[in-house]
Amino acid sequence: MANEAATVVFNIKLDQTDASTKDTEERDFRERYTLELRKKRQCGINNYYGFDELLEERKQVNQQQMKTPGRRGEAIKHEEISKEMSRRLLSRG
Repeated sequence: MANEAATVVFNIKLDQTDASTKDTEERDFRERYTLELRKKRQCGINNYYGFDELLEERKQVNQQQMKTPGRRGEAIKHEEISKEMSRRLLSRG
């Protein structure tokens, strides 16, 4: 009886540890991907005429999302691309 209670408590602590690990992994992934997006070029009004790397990244993420729906990584990438595009738009004006 005592072993069963200890096992339940141990399992609950493991689940909490797994959740916090997933949160830190997601946060780290977001930070790395945000830094990668900031390096990409985007067509603008006066600064760069050519290949729009940020738009191309969005297209690739959308295609990957259609191939493998339900993956959290593509959803995070899509959110971060939208944030980066809006950040660039707001920093211009």
